[in-house]
Amino acid sequence: MGSPENGNKDYDDFLKAKSNINLYLSALAANMAFFSSGCSLSWTSPSLPKLMAEDSWLPFTQEEGSWAGSLLMLGGSLGPLISSSFMSRVGCKKALQGNSLILLFGWIVLGAANSKLEIYVGRFLQGIAVAVFFNLIPMYMGEISEKNLRPAMATLSEVFVSGGYMLEYVIGPYVTYRTLALISGLLPLISFLLLLWIPDSPHYLLMKGSPEEAVTSFCWLRGFEPNTHTEEFDELRTSLLEHENKRGSLVEILRVPVNRRAFFIANGLLFFQQFSGINVVLFYAQPIFMLTGTEFSSSVSAMIVGAVQTISACFTPLLAKKFGFKGPLLASAVGMAIAQGLLGLYFYFSMKGYDLSSFSFVPVSCLVLYILVYCLGFGPLPWAVVGEMFNPQVKSLASSLSTSFCFFLAFLITKFFSNMSDIIGTFAAFWLFSAFCVLALIFVICFVPNTRGMSLEEIQDLLNEKISLTPQRNSSTKGYVPLPQE
Repeated sequence: MGSPENGNKDYDDFLKAKSNINLYLSALAANMAFFSSGCSLSWTSPSLPKLMAEDSWLPFTQEEGSWAGSLLMLGGSLGPLISSSFMSRVGCKKALQGNSLILLFGWIVLGAANSKLEIYVGRFLQGIAVAVFFNLIPMYMGEISEKNLRPAMATLSEVFVSGGYMLEYVIGPYVTYRTLALISGLLPLISFLLLLWIPDSPHYLLMKGSPEEAVTSFCWLRGFEPNTHTEEFDELRTSLLEHENKRGSLVEILRVPVNRRAFFIANGLLFFQQFSGINVVLFYAQPIFMLTGTEFSSSVSAMIVGAVQTISACFTPLLAKKFGFKGPLLASAVGMAIAQGLLGLYFYFSMKGYDLSSFSFVPVSCLVLYILVYCLGFGPLPWAVVGEMFNPQVKSLASSLSTSFCFFLAFLITKFFSNMSDIIGTFAAFWLFSAFCVLALIFVICFVPNTRGMSLEEIQDLLNEKISLTPQRNSSTKGYVPLPQE
């Protein structure tokens, strides 16, 4: 649909680009919630040094600072489980709107805080909201996207999260505590307003038994005339009919082989994402640079890392569209292992008392390399996998469990990183992260399929071993052919 049967190529391309504009605008509106999430995640980097300074208006110890950083992740481990049933009833769009208000309230509590307990409460509330965004937005993007655009659309998250990090890094060191909270708190309000005009996904509308609304939503997203029926919509409706009136459970996730494989792959990627050390680097960017004694100020060094994160994230959708998920994940694991290993080596020689003044560029260079390759692979792609791996019957529950698992791991790492560094040394902590990146490389090679160009139904067939990887091609899947059925 969308072009005359005998139209020329230029006209076809024009119509194709025009048909996707509503889809792109919906993706922009949904992902603005990730921008506000990025601010919450990186708030500790400019704020903790102020709170832990001798002249702080509310002095924090190192232990108290670790709680301020990690309580967001503890809240995040509970948020998706709390919101799972609510999302199933009202759909991703309304759940995202409600969640924007929770994040806004978290910023209000944090900005108005006059005690450490109030700061802890604000961070915990932010964590609930941030984790729900990480759970819902990949699902929404997977439900509204065309299959050839899904990898690129799913990786937009890193662009917006990185923008939130950059905002905190740039303005955080130069404004007061409360001013930073005020500016950051405007973003979830903007997100709420943008979410008002995007539609519910056709997937959700069909699941709740509203086929006419589903057609209207589908045609608007694709830029078709109202009530236009296409093969893509018919495939979606047929796929969902197979799961009609079925409610997923943990037993179904663990018992059914296709669900179990999807759950293993998704959670394996999220495990290695966290144990690559990402939240240690981003939460404590300024304190890390203060430890290195680099010639750059800690705030400027954090800005450099944030700029690299934002710029590299802009290329991730293009790479995902061209190469799928597996190739960028492999390259990302290798790059992260090298960067963390070298950073650990720098701290090791520093601990031994070597004069490293000639190598002050090393910490910045290592973190720039780490952020670059992370944003091109292990940053957005595990969430994209979560958004596309699970069948409709278990998607809501499985995605919620995976997100909670990820945020609980992040809580453990961010809370106990300083304790671990004191026990085994900062250099050994970064070497441990490097070792996990090597294990991530092995995991991707052995277990992660390349799903580029496949529909959601074809991905399920691949996990269910109904189709296999071969060099052959056919009209429905790129590089995949059906296995002979007995």
